[in-house]
Amino acid sequence: MTNTFSDVTHEQVAQAAEGDARAVESIVRALERPIYNVALRMLLDRQDAEDATQESLIRIMTRLAQFRGESRFSTWAWSIAVRRILDFRQRRAHTSFEAFAEDLAEGRDEHAVERTEDAILHQQLKLRCGRALLQCLDADHRIAFVLGELLELPSNDAAEILDIEPAAFRKRLSRARTALSDFLNKQCGVVNPSAPCACHRRLGRALEKGRVEPAELPDESLPALRARLSTLSELRRVTAFYRSEPASTNRTDFVATLRSMLGSLH
Repeated sequence: MTNTFSDVTHEQVAQAAEGDARAVESIVRALERPIYNVALRMLLDRQDAEDATQESLIRIMTRLAQFRGESRFSTWAWSIAVRRILDFRQRRAHTSFEAFAEDLAEGRDEHAVERTEDAILHQQLKLRCGRALLQCLDADHRIAFVLGELLELPSNDAAEILDIEPAAFRKRLSRARTALSDFLNKQCGVVNPSAPCACHRRLGRALEKGRVEPAELPDESLPALRARLSTLSELRRVTAFYRSEPASTNRTDFVATLRSMLGSLH
C-alpha cells in the first residue's frame, strides 16, 4: 500500500488551515486512499471502512490549525486516523483462529478441480480470505501488522502513531506476523501447497455465502504467487502474501463529501 501522507507539505497544511480550497483538496486526495486501505483491512466491511475514512478525514481537516509542526504531518494525521479506525474496530465482533479454521474446513469441497476459467474468482476469494483472517488478530496486533508490514512504516514512526514504545511495537508486530504465519502455513494452499485449503475447494461455499466480491486484482496470478512464496522462509511468506494485494480504491468522493458537509471546499 502506498503511503502518500508524506507528500503533504507544511506549506499546504498552513494554506489549508487558512481556508485555501486547493490546499484542502490536495490534502484530502493524498490522505483518502491510504486511510481507506488501512480501514478496510481493520474493519473488512467496505461501508464501515468508508465511514471510518470519512470521519477520520473530517477530524484531520477540522484540526489542521492545531498542527504545530513539532512532528511530521504524516505522523500527526495517522495518529488521528488510527484512533478513529480503532474506535470503529471496537464495534465489530472478534473471531478466533480456531473458529476461522473450522469455517474453512466446513466449506471445503475436496473433489473440486482448479479450473483456469475461475482464476479471477480465485484471486478475489484469496483477497477476501486474507482480509478476513486479519480479523483473528486483536486490534493492537492487527494495527501493528498493517502499519509495519503493509504500510512498511519504520518502527519508531509506527510507535509514535500508536503512542507506545518502539520495542513494544516491534513485539506486537512480531507476534502478529508469527500468528498469521503459523495459520497460513498450516491451512492455506497458496502459502503452503501441502496445506488442506485451496481457493478452488472453497469457491462454491464462498459464492453461496456472498464472500466473493469484485476487487482490484494483482497482476500476479495465484499459481505465480504460489511459486514465488515457495522460495521464501515461512515468516517471509506471510509478508509477501499480504503485500501481493493491490491497494483498494474508495467508492466515495471524499472531497465532494467534505465540501457538502463542511463547506470548506469551494
